[in-house]
Amino acid sequence: MSSGVTIDEIYKEVKKIRADMVRREDLEALTDTVEILSNPATMQLIRRCDEDIRCGRTKEISSVDDLLRECS
Repeated sequence: MSSGVTIDEIYKEVKKIRADMVRREDLEALTDTVEILSNPATMQLIRRCDEDIRCGRTKEISSVDDLLRECS
């Protein structure tokens, strides 16, 4: 007796399920975004950085040496 389901039908169904699945990388990125948006201190820092950029309070860093000089 045959159950009426073929390997090809199962394969097609698995492909549909796979197409709808969320990739691990996408889920991790979403989790990171939620954590950032949920942290008031981080969001405040981002807003201040955006304001600095809008006001032109930036410095060009073109090498590791430049970065190290800025940090010291």
